[in-house]
Amino acid sequence: MAVTTARSGTGPLTPALAQQIAGDTSEIVGFNILITDAHGTVIGSGDTSRVGSFHEASLEVIQTRVPASHSAAQARALEGVRPGVTLPILLNGQAVGTVGITGSPAQVTRFGLMVERQTEILLHQASLVRSTLQRERELEDLVRSILAFDPQITDRSTLLDQANDQGVDLTASRVAVVVHTPGHTPIPSTTSEWLPRALVLLRESFQHRQTIAVSVGANRYVVFAHPTHNGLPGILAQARTCVEQFRAHLGLDVEIGIGTEGSGPGQMRTAYEDAADALHLGRRVTRRSVTTIEEVRMEQLLAGVNLRAKQRYTAAVAAPLVGLGDWGTIRGTVIAWCESGFSLVGAARRLHIHRNTLIHRLERIEQLQGWTERTAVAYLALYLACKTNEFDAGLPPGP
Repeated sequence: MAVTTARSGTGPLTPALAQQIAGDTSEIVGFNILITDAHGTVIGSGDTSRVGSFHEASLEVIQTRVPASHSAAQARALEGVRPGVTLPILLNGQAVGTVGITGSPAQVTRFGLMVERQTEILLHQASLVRSTLQRERELEDLVRSILAFDPQITDRSTLLDQANDQGVDLTASRVAVVVHTPGHTPIPSTTSEWLPRALVLLRESFQHRQTIAVSVGANRYVVFAHPTHNGLPGILAQARTCVEQFRAHLGLDVEIGIGTEGSGPGQMRTAYEDAADALHLGRRVTRRSVTTIEEVRMEQLLAGVNLRAKQRYTAAVAAPLVGLGDWGTIRGTVIAWCESGFSLVGAARRLHIHRNTLIHRLERIEQLQGWTERTAVAYLALYLACKTNEFDAGLPPGP
């Protein structure tokens, strides 16, 4: 019967892991433990002088997958073998090496199955970590391909096939979310230590089998969240839960930007760009932990205009006002007036002033501007100048 074996160093049974297992176990059981690869080479031993030597008895054990014991006389006839027992190490039915215990077979056999089983458990865990990390790298590569997607360079179907191979359907609609964790993220202390705790919390907050959440840089994560049944309010609720979880479990106040919804590489890239803008602009405008792109659409537009052009516009539209000592009050009045739908009651309430005071302010603004009548078009042009000035000054919105 042909037996499949693994090459040394290509699987979870690495020399580093083998040496750690052999060294620690030797101290516990009081007998020397050695571990070989699938070719009989010692890759770990409590007696480090044996590392790198050949252990002839391991070859037959690997081929038959049956434990073997050797007396002193039998051991002398084999290269690199001492009295004791040798047992196969199996992982998913594949012989990946052996574990040997030096000593009288009558004394050490009782430890054999225990050491073999413990080694296989550790290897299974190492294999799980290895496959998990491989999966994470594949997801990160997929997301980076989406964020850099250009239909003139990358074939869309190729990216869809790459995603399908990973069990991800890119044609499904998702909402883009960008998360920033200021400062140092604490080392995880969970059973899933091979995953950053921040990533675990993200996936718990935006929980769905088709949600994609990966790390894309230091303290920065991208989530393509599956839409909730109640739309954006549901995503907002998940994001706020995420903020609470980070604060409770990691002591961090995270910042989250929520973009648009899209399907396919092109729309997902656009949705991500909106989420990244929401995160960046939220720091300057809303000053909240969670910001949606819809809350900062005006600022997103302004951010795309060069500074000189914005300064020229503000100077041209609001020239009689910007040099006044109460320009800040004027600016807040215009913004409140327009954002209240040109409602005297609504704007006065927002500004915390009497209705008559608002009327006097508007009359003064119109007089300084040289307007002969109050029109929505004129105020909207002035509103844009005020918002531009407010945005460039880095001030929060408001009266």
